[in-house]
Amino acid sequence: MSLVERVEHYEVIENTEFSKEEFIRKPILQSQGIVCDFVCFEPGQAAGSHKHPVQDEIFYVVEGKGTITFEDRDDIQVKPGSVVFTPSGVVHGVETTDSDRLVLMLIKGLGITERSARFFMHGD
Repeated sequence: MSLVERVEHYEVIENTEFSKEEFIRKPILQSQGIVCDFVCFEPGQAAGSHKHPVQDEIFYVVEGKGTITFEDRDDIQVKPGSVVFTPSGVVHGVETTDSDRLVLMLIKGLGITERSARFFMHGD
């Protein structure tokens, strides 16, 4: 199969789904190197602080407003069109406003462990 045959296309907005109980996370695509999901938050919902030991993560705001929170730096207010890069190891989270829904596209590396990352980088 050629690379062109593997091209995929999705309309994210057409697949948004919200829940009053908790935010909704939906996979869009996955390759051998990256994962792309989108997450739909109702007003007041949040994804708590966490970090990815070996994965960089990119947030793209499709719709709404919110805040990307950090443990060791100022928080970033986001709106449609905002892009935030979070390096691996940085503690971060997501909060919505009390009045706005938030739809984020997340792009990051595959969920590999620190041990397997060391193997891939150093062969030990």
